[in-house]
Order: sequence, then C-alpha cells, then structure tokens
Amino acid sequence: MRFFWLASFCGFSAGVLCSPVFPFTFLTLLLLFFKKKHLTLLAIFFCLGSFLASVHRYSGVYEVVGYAQIKRSNYVIATNVKIFQNNRWKRCLHKVKIHSKDIQVGESFYAFGELQFQFAYPPLVMKPFFAAGNTYSAKGFDKVHSELSKFKEKFSELLAKNTKDHFELFATLVFSDPTFDPSRAEEVRKSGLAHLFAVSGLHVGIVYTLFDILISFFTHSLFIRRPLSNLFTVLFATMTGPSPSALRAVLLLTIWNAFKLMDYPIEPLNLLGLVATLNLLVEPFILLSPSFMMSYAAAATLISIQDGIKNTNNLAKSMLISLSAFISVSPFLFLFSVVNVFAPLVSVPAVLLATPMLWASVLAMFLLMVGLQNTAATLLRGATPFAWILQRLIEFSSKLLNVSKSFPLYILSSAVFLLLLWHFGHKPKNLTS
Repeated sequence: MRFFWLASFCGFSAGVLCSPVFPFTFLTLLLLFFKKKHLTLLAIFFCLGSFLASVHRYSGVYEVVGYAQIKRSNYVIATNVKIFQNNRWKRCLHKVKIHSKDIQVGESFYAFGELQFQFAYPPLVMKPFFAAGNTYSAKGFDKVHSELSKFKEKFSELLAKNTKDHFELFATLVFSDPTFDPSRAEEVRKSGLAHLFAVSGLHVGIVYTLFDILISFFTHSLFIRRPLSNLFTVLFATMTGPSPSALRAVLLLTIWNAFKLMDYPIEPLNLLGLVATLNLLVEPFILLSPSFMMSYAAAATLISIQDGIKNTNNLAKSMLISLSAFISVSPFLFLFSVVNVFAPLVSVPAVLLATPMLWASVLAMFLLMVGLQNTAATLLRGATPFAWILQRLIEFSSKLLNVSKSFPLYILSSAVFLLLLWHFGHKPKNLTS
C-alpha cells in the first residue's frame, strides 16, 4: 500500500475517538472478512487505538512518580509515570497533568493525591496532597532534557537582562513560555499571530535552516550537514517541551533526512502518517490536543499544495502557504477561539520579523554555551528593533476584523479545508494503490 501509514493513522485515530464504547469497537474486526488489505489495516489499527486508549484509566488516591516534561502556569505535564498499585510500581501508558507549583520542569518527582481520568489530553489529572521534585535522579533522555532545562533558565536570565521591555515577546517566541500578561495575551490572540508564539514546524524549520547555513560554511557534505543540523534542531525543540507540534516537526525532519541520505523514496503524506502514528503509540490521547490537531492539519495541507505552487514566484508562494495554513487551522479556531480574517496577510511580514529574532536567540544560546556571554548579549540587543516592529504589527492587527467562534462557520471552514485537501492532495481512490 502506497499510503500504509496514513491509513494506519486514520484507523488509530478513529479507535481512540471510539474508545469510550470499548470493547464494542472490536466489532470492526468483521472487516477482516472482506479480505481487502486496506480494510484489514484499518480494522487492526482501529482496535489497537481503542485498546491503548482504554487501559490505565486510573481513578482514586494514588502515589505517583515520574518526570516533569512541560511547565504551564499552574501545572506540569509528566511523562515516564509510574503508579503505586497492589504493592508495586506499575508503568503508566499515559501522561499526567499535575496541578502543583512544587514541581518544576526538568525534575523527577514524587506526588501523592487524587488521580482522575478525563477524555482529554493529558487523560490523567492529579491534585496532589503532597508533591516534591529533584533534578538529580533523571536518567537517559530525561537527564538530557533536565540539563537543557537548566540551560534554558540561564539563557532566560540573559534574555531578560538584554531585551528588557521585549522579554515577553522573545521568551514566548523562542520557548512558548506563557509569559504574556492577560491583556497582552488577548491582544496576541486577536491579532491572528498566536501561532508565532507556540513552537511548531515553523520554528523548527527556521532553526534548522539557520544551522544548515552555518554548518555549510565548514562543509558541503550532506552526510555531515544534515545530521548535525538535525541534532541541534532536536536539542532546541527538546528545550521547549517539546510541544506536540514541535515533536511532530522534529520527528518528521529526522525521518525525512534519514530517508534522503539513504536515497529512499519518500511519499510525504505517508511519512506524515508514520510520524503521527508514532506520536499516538507513545500517547494515544495526544490526538485530543488542539496543538496536535492543528499541527497535523497544517502540515497535511502544506504538503498537499507543494506541487501546485512550486512554479509560482516567492511572494505568491509565501501568500499561498500562509493562506493554506490559515484555512487548515480555521475550523479549530472557529470552534475554540476567535479568527482574524486578515491573519494570512499579516502572517507574512510577521514571520519575516520573527525569523531574525529567532535566529539571534538561537545564536546567542550557542555563544552563551561556549562562554561568550557579552557577544550573546550584544546579539540579543541588536535584535530588539525587530521585536519593536513586531509588537507594533501585533497591536495593529489586533484592531482588524475578528470573528467570534461560531459553529456554522466551523462547518463551513471544515468543508473548505477538506475541499482544499481533496483538490491538491491525493484522492481517496489512491489510498489503496
């Protein structure tokens, strides 16, 4: 099957969404009697998704240990979680949201409290009676993430000292930290530029391009440039959480580069399905994260239109990419938020302003790492004019026409999105070829 992994992702996703009626979902195995490869594939992954989403639905008072991977305003998202049950520690498949200010990102922790299941991401939520964390017991990848989190704090101090009035803009752009005050956050939301402040494929692509350019000054060998650029980009994304959208982007980038170096034929939509399926195998309920859904919708749309826009000039290509990304995420915005109808136009200059800010920040990280703190500080101060202009653009855009969330517009925008995929992408009859 040409689109094996894309079909697998569709089946897995449907299984997760139907998991509340588990085990009736196993009725889909009746599709096996049709002896069609694509139906067999869909049935197997449908049942797998439903099963993985139905296990470890804990509810009650428990002891929990794990690693705090992502920090938000009043909670952390924990991974590598173990739960004490029946006199032994059992590994939990799902991530856990823990409402505690005593646990910091980059820490291994112990918590004791009320654990509840919810059909959302993360699916397990704890309000601990007691919680404590430390940075010394992390191992493996968690140890790398912990060290990067410490470096992030050190860099944030340098950033705050040298960008001053623009610190919130820089910190949120680079790390997706929720540093905006409520009024500024509302202004960003109405401007239609909130996607700039959630590390995603856009940020990963900008950072990867920077490293690729820098390394090309020393070597033209793709077998050196691509792995090194990829490695540094992964470290950057890891430092930011990573969010579901950043995780999607770095996984896609890593597999894409590996296949390119091996000269292995790539079907972009199928590769996107592979990455999405891997994400769901790690945490099935990530499917319910708006960040995950918008990220993959935008990625699928941009992949689908590439052949159709490759012969256009750069300005038209930028506008079409911005418009397509806007169409792909608009159904979610109409359902949960507000939509700035001029966002596709404003996004183009906003990205051009954000790029040097992001490049300067990443270069400053490297300079700080090798001990050139003064040079890093100078570089950050040199990028503040771009931040000033970007702030003015946000203020201007926030005053443009906004449309509040609307279910009829959600239906209409969903239809336009699906039509866009149908027109530029691969039609369903090709999924079984």
